[in-house]
Amino acid sequence: MEFILNWHPAIAVTVLCMVTVLISYAGLKLVRRYFTEDVLRQNHEVGGFIFNAFGLIYAVLIAFVVFATWTEFDNSKKNVDRESIELTDIYHNSLALPEQYRQQVTALLKAYTEKVINDEWQKLERGEPSDKARISFNNLWLFFTTIDRSIIKNEIAYQETLKHLNDAGESRRIRLFDSTNNIPGIIWAVLLFGAVVTVIYTYFFYAKNIMHQFVMTSALTILNTLILYMILLLDNPFTGFLRVDTKPFEYVMQLLNSGM
Repeated sequence: MEFILNWHPAIAVTVLCMVTVLISYAGLKLVRRYFTEDVLRQNHEVGGFIFNAFGLIYAVLIAFVVFATWTEFDNSKKNVDRESIELTDIYHNSLALPEQYRQQVTALLKAYTEKVINDEWQKLERGEPSDKARISFNNLWLFFTTIDRSIIKNEIAYQETLKHLNDAGESRRIRLFDSTNNIPGIIWAVLLFGAVVTVIYTYFFYAKNIMHQFVMTSALTILNTLILYMILLLDNPFTGFLRVDTKPFEYVMQLLNSGM
């Protein structure tokens, strides 16, 4: 179902809701064909209590999963911001280095940022790192660990740069982990099971006008569809139409190009 993530949300929601509502209507008609009014009315008293209990349990599960996926999505976005800030700090601290070193740092930062934007971001959709970006980041480490410290006048700025470089590497690793940190299949199975059962439960109650019952069933079906679609979006922060964007890295690139 991940191909749906690449659709515009308006198209995805429309298609998913149409399909699920049509299926729910077919199920309602099927139940009405094989069960009489008297049989269905007998379910109201007992079935109502069971439906309420099931709905409460499912609501708690949905609330937990939505909270977890939203937190994951928000943390992924914040981590991308943090990584770009660390790169900016490395650039600013490099201004305390001798001129020839400043130029090399700027060139290395440009190379890494460019490869993250143009290469790694596309690969994150598949949960894969970019070898080009990894090599560029390793080149940054190699530069700062082999630099001739005897000609560095501002040792404090150099030490701070190493700290920011270490933090940038940590944020990079977290970003790569976030691209593969998805909800386990068992949880998706329980979510889908709960959504289907809550809709099927409505078939075994009786409203004299089937269209009135269909409208109520459709409202529940659409709500379940929207919630599951939202969870799917939040569970894939680097995939699809609403993925975390590269604007923080684009800002870094603008800073490096401006030389300010």
